[in-house]
Amino acid sequence: MPSPLPSQRPASLDEAQRHVRFPIRVPAALGAPEQVLVADPDGTGTYRVATLLYRGGALRLDAFDGRLDPVFHKQIGGPGVEWVTVDGDFAVWIGGPHELAYVDRAGVERVETARLAAATLIWEDAGVSYRLEGHLTRDAAVRIAASLG
Repeated sequence: MPSPLPSQRPASLDEAQRHVRFPIRVPAALGAPEQVLVADPDGTGTYRVATLLYRGGALRLDAFDGRLDPVFHKQIGGPGVEWVTVDGDFAVWIGGPHELAYVDRAGVERVETARLAAATLIWEDAGVSYRLEGHLTRDAAVRIAASLG
């Protein structure tokens, strides 16, 4: 089972949307999540991370309020790592555990450690960084990512 993010708590999808600064996008390919979590609140109580859980928590979509750290693009590499695209934009497919650094809207770097020993697709869209983790093929993960509403 995944380890929790800082100050993680469950919320309804509507409540989570009210407590983050970015639109929470549900992938049409998966439908409504089984559970929604918010985590990592800032000084105002606004949460920086929203997580949609599926398949009993074995599949998760994390949305981080911020862009990927530019150094991430240079450091990522090695076995099991592929450069792919989601709707024509840069994405990374990783076949195992990893760390993800993102820069929040205040310019502060945040490092999140992978919580599932599963394949992961990482991409950014409109100032929000996404990480889809679970037992998926690369192509299935890209299809799910492309279906974000």
